[in-house]
Amino acid sequence: MSLSFALQLRVCAWRSFVRIGTDRSVTGKGEAGKKFAELVERLARVGLATEVRNGDNHSLLIFVKVASEEHVNAEVYRSRVKDWIHGVRAAAPSKETQKAIEDEPLHEAERYRIIYRMITNPEEEGGAGITPKDGEWKNVESIFALHDHTYNKEWITRWTKKYLLEPEDLDEIRNRLGEKIAFYFAFTQSYFTFLVFPAAFGATAWLLLGRFSPIYAIVSSLWCVIFVEYWKHQEVDLGVRWGVRGVSKIQTKRRHFEHEKEGTDPVTGEKMQVFPATKRLQRQLLQIPFAIAAATVLGSLIATCFGIEIFISEIYNGPLKSVLVSAYSGSSKYYADNPGLPPYHHPDHSHACAERHSHHFC
Repeated sequence: MSLSFALQLRVCAWRSFVRIGTDRSVTGKGEAGKKFAELVERLARVGLATEVRNGDNHSLLIFVKVASEEHVNAEVYRSRVKDWIHGVRAAAPSKETQKAIEDEPLHEAERYRIIYRMITNPEEEGGAGITPKDGEWKNVESIFALHDHTYNKEWITRWTKKYLLEPEDLDEIRNRLGEKIAFYFAFTQSYFTFLVFPAAFGATAWLLLGRFSPIYAIVSSLWCVIFVEYWKHQEVDLGVRWGVRGVSKIQTKRRHFEHEKEGTDPVTGEKMQVFPATKRLQRQLLQIPFAIAAATVLGSLIATCFGIEIFISEIYNGPLKSVLVSAYSGSSKYYADNPGLPPYHHPDHSHACAERHSHHFC
């Protein structure tokens, strides 16, 4: 079986060293060896074999391949049963794991996704529980799949001879890279193909209809509606074709979720970790005064900038007017391109599912 994944570990922090001027604990070689042995043991526990090589910048590369197909097949079967329970699949897979795999063989993207889950899923869910740059695995820099350079080169060669992707090409993208990447290519092709009409009509309207044409506005609005509806239908067709229709119903538990109490599911009887919805709402309401203050400050700054620009360009007629206009334009462009402070997100751990957490910050 060929190598599938590689884990990059930063090993400089695992050697004996002393930090001057800090209170952080010193990591010795003994502890480093224990963590490395634990990592390899966890991978072996889920049926993954490892091979270690030296990497760049004081790092180790741990190559991973499947040593036990039984572990992979069991994880695939659990994943497909979960899809069927949530209504993604129309029929339940065969009760025999091997027969279910033979009836619907794994494509490469699904195999990579399953192996990645085996590495990163918590131990209570059957995974190794290795999370890059987080918790006890903060020295694990990244987990990434290996590339097939020969196939990629041949793939690019074939694509350079085409102007439009056929459904078979989209299927190939889905099989190699997954549904998300395939949807991206499908949307991009549909969008740019649809843009041919507004580009041609816009040039014609600019030549014949003049400025602020109501006909151009109406046609552009209709084009937007038609494209959105067309993509909705195509999205559904591709979702059914690839067996991912309704997959958003499946939610992934967040390992950073901080619950306040535990309860029991009235249907399944399983233990549930609960965070009160009222307390989460109170946290969200705190954003309102901050948003009002930020909008007030931003509006004041924008109004001041427009006032200065109008005064210099329209009212002021004194010396060095052209220099002042150029200096103001240059400084405005610089501060627009360099906002200064990076965006900050408060680490809200009150959401149990990763999808809800992402939606909260959108």
